[in-house]
Amino acid sequence: MAAQNDASRTETEADYISWLDSLWTERLLAARDRKPDISVGILLWPTFPMMSLTGVVEPLRHAADFADNSRPLHCRWSIMGKPGDATVASCGIRIHADAPYINPTDFDYIVVIGGLLPHLQAAPASHRDYLRVAASAGVPIIGACTGSFVLAQEGLLVGRKAAIHPFHAEDFRVAFPRQPFSTRDDFLAEDGRITVPGGVSVLSLMTELIRKHCGPDRAAKAVYQLSLTDQKTMSAFDHERASAFRHVGDARVQRAIVLIESRKGRDVSPERIAGTIGLSPRQFIRLFQAHIGMTPKHFILETRLRYVRFLLDNSVLPVTAIAHETGFSDSAHLATAFRKKYQSSPSEFRHRRR
Repeated sequence: MAAQNDASRTETEADYISWLDSLWTERLLAARDRKPDISVGILLWPTFPMMSLTGVVEPLRHAADFADNSRPLHCRWSIMGKPGDATVASCGIRIHADAPYINPTDFDYIVVIGGLLPHLQAAPASHRDYLRVAASAGVPIIGACTGSFVLAQEGLLVGRKAAIHPFHAEDFRVAFPRQPFSTRDDFLAEDGRITVPGGVSVLSLMTELIRKHCGPDRAAKAVYQLSLTDQKTMSAFDHERASAFRHVGDARVQRAIVLIESRKGRDVSPERIAGTIGLSPRQFIRLFQAHIGMTPKHFILETRLRYVRFLLDNSVLPVTAIAHETGFSDSAHLATAFRKKYQSSPSEFRHRRR
């Protein structure tokens, strides 16, 4: 009985120490401004579709933090406008700007979400002024839904093909007879301009941008949280260009992804995950590779390295402590894996980013 009490006490103390460690880590992470992997500025046109806005923001929100949190760590977004400005969506909901017109070079992308065609001229002139400045600065600009009409009006699609919703095809053809366009693409990216028809195609685009900037683990998390499985209702997604993560229809693989992500790749192994989801290690590895395109071991390493990069950017922990925090045996093993992934040592990476 005494031994049982001692074991229980030891477990409780370990939990308490772990809790204290997590509090300390949080304080370190809050010590200075965090640098997101992807930052998006949003301009709303009157009567914009709410689905296009949530299609941009929700994947970013889920990819931005670990577990079920929503802190803007890996990803940030801002709806811009003059102080006090609010834009009414097509459903009647008013959305207030949460930021002024920020220097466009602070963003990786500027997203223009257009509204109903009769209202395209009703946006503030400052929106269009900002767009021209962003284009001159070389910042990639996304036209979502009828945002492609706005980009065409501003001459920002010259020499590029636009992705247009079939419903708007004739209107676009009449308005811009010399502008090439397609109604068969989820999105098109050409020379600093991206056009996306709206609807679920926005999710396709944002998942691809998250994969590109934040890595496969962040993309996998966003996909799982948004329940984007390979159902017939999702057939509008571009399967050739899309990341395999958005089509994980096997619940066991989904559980494995969440388990790896929730632990940031630490203290988890393919064998342990296989047991958790009721498969043999060999079955699990074969199933995971078939759905994800990489082995569980590789995916776990990608997740751990993503957390390493986050800590290098956003904490004052020394590299040795980061190695311990992220499950590497020592700083040398961390440095080898990190250099293979990011072509620099952890110290060099931290120095360049600051």
